[in-house]
Amino acid sequence: MFSKEIAIDLGTANSLIIYKGEVVVDQPSIVAGDKKREEVISVGEKAMQMQGKTHANIETIRPLKDGVIADFRAAEAMIRGFISMMNERHNWYNH
Repeated sequence: MFSKEIAIDLGTANSLIIYKGEVVVDQPSIVAGDKKREEVISVGEKAMQMQGKTHANIETIRPLKDGVIADFRAAEAMIRGFISMMNERHNWYNH
């Protein structure tokens, strides 16, 4: 059995993923989603760029408020998106 360790620091403003002591993801803690289709469009920096610049069907959500998870579905989507970013940037699961 193999073990891979990562650390995730969820912050109200930014979230980090750290692998082997190196910050591999540093993104704003924000999610953009389509309200009609109930699906996530983007997370992090791309979602931040959408804030206030999209039509009414797309909303941006900050899943953490005052250091506490306020929206669990959005927080889960955000974490999944950040881990996907990590996988795209680093082949961490083969180290």
